[in-house]
Order: sequence, then structure tokens, then C-alpha cells
Amino acid sequence: LFANKRAAFAVGLLDFSAYVDASYYQTLSRGFLNRSFILSPTLATTGIGALGAVAKGFLNRNLALGAGIYDANARSGDPGFDTWDSGELLKHVEIVWTPGSDRRGTDRIQMTYWHKDRLDLKGVPAGSGWLVSWNWKLAERYVPFVRGGWSDGGGGALAERSLSAGFSWRMAFQDWFTLGIGWNKPSEKTYGADLGTETVFEASYLWQITANTSLLPDLQLILDPANSPNEDTVWSAGVRLRLTF
Repeated sequence: LFANKRAAFAVGLLDFSAYVDASYYQTLSRGFLNRSFILSPTLATTGIGALGAVAKGFLNRNLALGAGIYDANARSGDPGFDTWDSGELLKHVEIVWTPGSDRRGTDRIQMTYWHKDRLDLKGVPAGSGWLVSWNWKLAERYVPFVRGGWSDGGGGALAERSLSAGFSWRMAFQDWFTLGIGWNKPSEKTYGADLGTETVFEASYLWQITANTSLLPDLQLILDPANSPNEDTVWSAGVRLRLTF
């Protein structure tokens, strides 16, 4: 942090998903497990722990800019520098509006442009796209959101179009009920065929048992799933236990 905590930068082995199109729900510690709500399927990705650099800062009380570059060939769980020499990068720039820097985590409107270079050895075409998101905390109990994405389908992106919306509702103590619906148009460049569209419904209840322990029962319904083209519907149910120290 610098400039009186109005700007920050990071260099090293980074989790790109914490910086690109960052939003209130872009974490597994809240109510969603499906990627449609956590990280836009239209965004081309790289490995967690990619060598890179990112900087973000406020121009005034409300407006912020950010940009970052990451090794596009990074492998999750295998951090290193051996792929950096290829010069193939994932890059992004963003602009954010928020009522104030103290509310940027919950109340924000954001637009992001990203570009991923062609990966020659992997035969993955270059890709680019736009991301737009809005989330707002209301009355300290509700956090609605809308997120949209467009891409040319390149860079290994899962989808060419994506739109999702939903909300979280604080029930009691720190328990949250979360509901979302997402729509995705799978990428023909990635899947090699026109698979139609996919719709996702997800509902969960985050039960904060103690300050360090939470339990999340989760239910998902996927209509016309891209990864199971022979299925019309797929149900998924699970429970997540989270411990912090």
C-alpha cells in the first residue's frame, strides 16, 4: 500500500483470480461454489501462482483504475519461472466506481478488458473479452449482484457470453442464504462445436457455527450442461466445511 493507502501493487507468484474482475462473490468463503458466479466463464485463465504484477489505485474518492500481467502458461500447484521466457501473457485493465474506498469491497460497479496471448506450444488461440459487474450491500442484510461477460472464445475461455444475477440475505448472526441464476454460451473455439446455451441455478445456506467454523449446504441445477451434452439436466448437491485459524 502507498499514497495514503489509496493505491497498491503486488509482484511475484500471484493468484490472478483475486485481481481480475474482483467482486464481493469472487471467493469460496461466501455462498457460491459454481464458477458461473465466482469467476466469469468468459475469462481466459492461467495457473494459480502465476508470475506477474498488478497495480490498482484511486484517482479520486470514487474512481479507481487497475492493470495486471500474468504468465499465461503458469500451472496451478507448480509455481516456477520456467514458462515466463515464452513471453505469452494474460493481461487486464479495469475501471471501478464505488461510493468510497471504505466500501469498495461491497459496493462497486466495474468494467474489465482482458487479453491472452496465443500459446504456441499448446496450440491455444489468442483471446480477449470484456467483463462488467455490479454488487451493492443494502441495509447491512442484502447483497444483490449482476455480472456479465463477452469474449471471442479464444485463450481457452469456457464461454463466449455469460450473464449471472442473484443475492445473499443475512438471516441471523452471520448466517447467509444465497441464490443465483447464470446463463452461459459455451465457446466453440474451446469445445469445438456449437453446444447451445447452459443455465445454472444455485442455492446455499452459510451456517456460521463459530467465529472460525462454517458449514455450507449447497444445491445446484444445471440445464443443458456443456460438459454433459447428452444430459438435459444435472443436479449437484454438496456440503462444505470451512475452518480458519
